[in-house]
Amino acid sequence: MTVTLMACGAPPASKGTPSVLLVTIDTLRADRVGRGLTPAIDALAQEGVSFTNTRATVPLTLPSHVSIMTGTLPPEHGVRENGVHRFDGSRPTLARLFRDAGYTTAAFVGAYVLDRRFGLSDGFEMYDDRIPRDPRAPARLESERRADQVVVAALKWLAGADASKPLFVWVHLYDPHAPHAPPAEFLKTAGHRAYEGEVAFADSQVGSLIRDVRRKVGPDLVVALAGDHGEGLGEHGEATHGMLLYDSTLRVPFIVAGPGVQGGTRNDAPASLRDLAPTLLARAGLQAPATMTGVDVIAGASTDIYAETTYPRAAGWSPVRALVDDRWKLLSSSGPELFDLSRDAGEKENVVAQNASVAAAMRTRLDRIFESARTSPSATPDAADRLRALGYVAAAPSGRTPAGAPNPRDFISAWNRFEQALSLTASGRSAEALADLRTLAASFPSARVFQASYAQALKDTGRTPQALQFYRRLVSRWPDDATLFHGLALAARAAGERVEAMKAEQAALALAPDDPNAHNGLGLLHADAGRAADAAAAFEQATRLDSNNASFWTNLGNARRETGELAAASTAYQRAIDLDPRYADASNGMGVILVQQQRPMDAIPFFERAIAYDPAFHEARLNLGIALQESGETARAAEQYRKVVGAAPAGSREKRAASELLAALR
Repeated sequence: MTVTLMACGAPPASKGTPSVLLVTIDTLRADRVGRGLTPAIDALAQEGVSFTNTRATVPLTLPSHVSIMTGTLPPEHGVRENGVHRFDGSRPTLARLFRDAGYTTAAFVGAYVLDRRFGLSDGFEMYDDRIPRDPRAPARLESERRADQVVVAALKWLAGADASKPLFVWVHLYDPHAPHAPPAEFLKTAGHRAYEGEVAFADSQVGSLIRDVRRKVGPDLVVALAGDHGEGLGEHGEATHGMLLYDSTLRVPFIVAGPGVQGGTRNDAPASLRDLAPTLLARAGLQAPATMTGVDVIAGASTDIYAETTYPRAAGWSPVRALVDDRWKLLSSSGPELFDLSRDAGEKENVVAQNASVAAAMRTRLDRIFESARTSPSATPDAADRLRALGYVAAAPSGRTPAGAPNPRDFISAWNRFEQALSLTASGRSAEALADLRTLAASFPSARVFQASYAQALKDTGRTPQALQFYRRLVSRWPDDATLFHGLALAARAAGERVEAMKAEQAALALAPDDPNAHNGLGLLHADAGRAADAAAAFEQATRLDSNNASFWTNLGNARRETGELAAASTAYQRAIDLDPRYADASNGMGVILVQQQRPMDAIPFFERAIAYDPAFHEARLNLGIALQESGETARAAEQYRKVVGAAPAGSREKRAASELLAALR
């Protein structure tokens, strides 16, 4: 699906200030560009310069994009992992610099991992992060929308943009990221290879996007395109990305085209994605600030190429750091590796023993870069005091890795198994994943992420007592982890342990005061206790932190309805419906408001919609019966009551109420 901008006559003439389009494609390996899969990207390369030896700073989406936007390395900007840290705005971003130079700035992202709550909206006047999500499930970093949906949103905005001002537009396409499910025609084009089919589909949208942006802004358009990292696809044993730093997950395409750029140029010198920002600023005639440590690689070569991944710490394994020059690549972890890329581009032969002096010199340079390391804090300075007040003891920062932690390459098969289990849980098949997660948790007792995922699976499969006991052990071992406390709160609430649940949720917020899920959990606990005003305040905070979550808005509507603020409740329900028209809870809530406002006929379509989307939603069917009865349609009301009596669980509130209402009609 594409949107084509309609224009009369020729595009605008050159004004001397170029508009800028930045396209980032998630999980795009450099060696999958070309090969008949990417005609649009190939055409862009023919118009500009292609940096064929470019590497990501980290094989993870959020920190890689922070490097792209700030022209800095992860040790400099402090964002090391997805979902753990947020960009704190301490470094100027491309968006901020372009905005301050008079540009209109807009971004359209394809995955929740780049949601505004993680900080990359800094400097954008429009930041479209409306990612479809299951309101009944916790937000997943991998929640995504297809490339055509992202491009449609961008082009709709572009159609109304002020053509008198230069534009900086960033479009992020997530499709090549797992799971791979390309449209059928692109799967066929790619020879039924799913990853390659996703690449081909993303490329088709790149072509539509560039064509229509040029129609809008005319000849003054600078285009930059890059992958944010690659994908293992089984090379070096890695199925996806994030754990290792081989070139299968680091090498990415990087292309710049536009006024003053010589077309059809290849630059084979080493480059880094931190070089993208200063290179793009130079094409727009803007000076890169001193905070940017990357360079304009059109004007000159980059220096040593640094990359890192701290992601293995989640499993109790050693982080990996890399340094690349024009010949050598050093991987620094427990058990270093050195590759001579001039004769071993596939990184098959570790030659560190034969080249000890080379490795030592590169390690010195690597350490010098790493000395500037900082990590964006995930907790407030008073978090330890707040935890102590709740009876918990704060631990040392979780970012520290125990001495002697193993190299993740030695356990990559276990990680692949874990990712397969996560894929099952994400698709609602936690029972199928439970055995593998149990085995992984038992085999790797120091792997926090394995332990937490097993606890979550216990809860998801209805093993609430076991989940509660397991979470209690986890927060005792890792009392610095807000997500574990939130998990404990959910398990305790499910077990009816409301006091423990409240205490755990407060601990989660002491560690992560900006976690919308914890605020939502706190609101649910207040609602359980009948404290509607307190619940509403917590849900308000959750919606401020994550304004695209239909569940949060529905919960806020419920709380406002309980406090008698029907107009505010209606507004919240409508926001939820706008975000997800298929979310039955929001439609049911809106119907209840209308019945309370003596408008039962207006309520009927909302209850019918809720039942259409969730046929087992007995409360909505009961409410439909009430609305029909109050509208004078007693026969239809009786039919709905009978359906509730026949389908609702024995002893349920809905079954009892329907029975009583049905009896009263006779």
